[in-house]
Formats: sequence, structure tokens, C-alpha cells
Amino acid sequence: MKKYKLITALILLINNPLQLKAQNTISYSANLGGLRIAELTYSVNLKKEKWNIKTEILAAGIVDTFVSFVFSSESKGILINNQIQPELYTFSYEIKNKNKSRNARIKYREGIPVELESDPKYNDSDTLSMDELKKYGTNSRDPNSAFVVSGTLKNPCLENSKSFDGVRSYEIKMSKKNKKTKLIIDEIEYETFICMGSFNPIIGYEDSDFLETASERNSIRYWYSYFEKEKVWIPIKFIISTPLGALVVKANKIISNGEVKK
Repeated sequence: MKKYKLITALILLINNPLQLKAQNTISYSANLGGLRIAELTYSVNLKKEKWNIKTEILAAGIVDTFVSFVFSSESKGILINNQIQPELYTFSYEIKNKNKSRNARIKYREGIPVELESDPKYNDSDTLSMDELKKYGTNSRDPNSAFVVSGTLKNPCLENSKSFDGVRSYEIKMSKKNKKTKLIIDEIEYETFICMGSFNPIIGYEDSDFLETASERNSIRYWYSYFEKEKVWIPIKFIISTPLGALVVKANKIISNGEVKK
């Protein structure tokens, strides 16, 4: 069962940032070591300078038999100079056959977490002070928006991404090494940049084989595609090296305003 516990942790970890303008839905499949383990859906709405992102992750394949779980999250915020600034982040998860669940809510002020509520509450050892919330939350984003790169950059690989959920913080350090390529999704060809980086845990993570592998140089690869109308770069595929094999998350459909994006 240790294996499936790790798989659950991996899926919660990849609650990645995929924010577009207007109303958009991106569907992904996640495979670990060649086996389908989860289905992911990102629904996004942006009106003027306000954005809203909803995420849902469902166990799939053999994992659903042993670790049946549902994860959902929502974040809200504003755009300032084409940069995302979070105002509220909520999430909930349920591992049905383990009888485990949690609901949490983080409030931000000027992009910095100022309040964390959780049911059940986190252990005292995991609870951060107000000074620590400010320390780790400054220049960070909520997990839903952490990987969105502003279209003002010609190359999305130039920006490191930093995420903080009120308890855990990590940074993806990008390598200067990158290349342009094409990726086919649902019979549609997308121009992409392949960016490479490594996972850098800052706080809230225990040492593990997974972290050791993911922290190796260029252990994470992103296929970033530019969305012209939305003027943002988002990853439509990414691969993370793990002790159990490659974790591959790839979009299988991209729908923008009710139509398949072309």
C-alpha cells in the first residue's frame, strides 16, 4: 500500500497552474510508469482583471481500486500588470477507502497569505505563524496559478515558479536549456517550448525517494504553449522523474469558449 500512498502524494503535488482568459477547460490524463492513474480537469474563467480557476483530480485505472480519491480546488485573484495575484485559495480532498479528508481555505492580502483555515486542523508542528506565512508567501502564488507564465516573456523557460499553500512551499528552478518543438493534442498541432527544471522543496516536505529524484537537475520537463488571446504561456504536457518511473501528464483536449482550441 506504500506504493499507492506515494501515488496519491504525487497527484496532490501536481495540482498545477493552468490559467486562461474567458471560459476554458483543459482535460489531462496522468500516467505513472505507463499506467493510467488519474484524470485532471481545469476550468478557468477570467472577466476583465478578475480570474477564477477550478481544478478537479480523480483517481483512475488500477489506482482507483486501491486509493479512491477526489481532489478539488478553486482560486481567485486579480491581474496586475499582466501578473497573477491571488486573493483566495480553497481546496478539499477525500480518500474514500482510507476515510481521510480535509477542507482548507487561504486568504491573501496584496498577494501574501494572511489567514489559513483547515478542517480538520493541521498539526501544531505544521501550523505556521503570521511571520512565516509572510516569509514563505512573498513572491509566491497559490498552487493553481503557480506555473502560468506571462505572455510578456518571449521564452517561458526564463521564469522559475514558486508555490505556497499555507503549509508547503516549493520552487521549480528552470534550466537555461530549452528548445522549440511541436506537440499534437486531439489531432491538433501546437507550437511549444520544452523547458527543463528541478523541484526545490522549501518547507513542509519530508525527505523521500521521490523528492530526491525530482530534485535532480532537469528531472522535470514542461511543454509550454502560448495562447494568443489569453496572452499567457501554459504547460500542456509535463513529465516528472520518480522512483516508480516517469509521471507523464498530458492534455487530451483543450476547449476555449465552448470550442476546441486550434
